[in-house]
Amino acid sequence: MLREWYMHPNGQIPAYEWAFGDVNPPVHAWAAYQVYLIDRAKNGGKGDTRFLSRIFHKLLLNFTWWVNRKDSEGNNIFEGGFLGLDNIGIFDRSRPLPTGGTIKQSDGTAWVAKYCLDLMRICLELVDAGRPYSSLVEKCLEHFLQIAKAATNLGGRGIDLWDEEDQFFYDQLVLPDGRTVPLKVKSFVGLVPMFACTVID
Repeated sequence: MLREWYMHPNGQIPAYEWAFGDVNPPVHAWAAYQVYLIDRAKNGGKGDTRFLSRIFHKLLLNFTWWVNRKDSEGNNIFEGGFLGLDNIGIFDRSRPLPTGGTIKQSDGTAWVAKYCLDLMRICLELVDAGRPYSSLVEKCLEHFLQIAKAATNLGGRGIDLWDEEDQFFYDQLVLPDGRTVPLKVKSFVGLVPMFACTVID
């Protein structure tokens, strides 16, 4: 999916059924790192850092597309598309809302946060192999922390994607007049933020 005949020059990767205008969860960095780890285990601990370096550059293009296209207000809260594993929602998140406004997605935000962590893992592996990626490790971690902060203070409005009373993550509907309404629907969407974590030895 990251080859030039699939990936748009702007970094977008086609979604399901060749829908170039929609998105699926950005799990490509996680998948690439898993392929690397499996290959490393099969080759006696020697990893193919050339593969990892080559794919990292394509992933960085795609990550930049996410930041530029799916964060409409530039505040590290993401929206648009089927980003969870449940393809049926109360709104078609791939299209503009009938009432106007936007949905600030807990799952979309979490998927991009996880993307940052997966890119950071790849960078750390490349740094261990002697490649000059240390500044990108810091950049990925910094972006992850900015997303985590934004999720607790939605666009500087003091609104949290986490609902303390329900102990669950919810999307937020931002109406055209600026009011925000939590979409209190318990679905897999509210569990996706738990994926945005990593363990580093």
